[in-house]
Amino acid sequence: MSMKPVVELITAWADYESKNPAASVAEFCSHYLLNSKGLPEDNLDGTANAGSDAQLAGLINQLNAIHVIYAKALLKEVPGIELEWFYFMKEIDQQKEARKSDVVSAVFFEQSTGIDIINRIKKAGLILERNDPMDKRARLVKLSPQGEKILLSLHDLLSKADHMLYQDLAGSNKKMLINILSDTGKKHNTLISENRHKHLEELITEHQQEKK
Repeated sequence: MSMKPVVELITAWADYESKNPAASVAEFCSHYLLNSKGLPEDNLDGTANAGSDAQLAGLINQLNAIHVIYAKALLKEVPGIELEWFYFMKEIDQQKEARKSDVVSAVFFEQSTGIDIINRIKKAGLILERNDPMDKRARLVKLSPQGEKILLSLHDLLSKADHMLYQDLAGSNKKMLINILSDTGKKHNTLISENRHKHLEELITEHQQEKK
């Protein structure tokens, strides 16, 4: 028996474990089977693949829309707080202190819209702002003490929307989905960050060339 398949499997496991150190062998096997080239799913023609892409995108969009409905219903308990504020405040908290433009980019909002949201959060007293000592044209923001308390409350409150939507999924399936979608999320996060001024058609062409 050729050792090549064994070497490929060991290499795949090493790569997967480095990205998911807490993952089990069962999770690796699921990930490997669903992502390995050469499986029947990879032999679909272009039309079938495009249909699968559209179906997956539609499902993810639908789930996100449902999550937004649940989350906004919960936010009625916190008058004056908008759902988008949570995403911005969470990103600011993760960065501790960051340029306003970097926060907007990190949450994938259009700059003028994102800056307007940050200004509304500031007006509510939930973030503090100062000049960037390294660049006087830029402004740095961080959570205020009140903002930190509100963010903790929002985490607890909005986790109920997460649980409502995904509570019926088995734990192993949740981990598998996280592992599968995390790679896609990281890839396109980097792609967007490094190519903000390129047209989508350019990125599609470059990606197709890389696959050849």
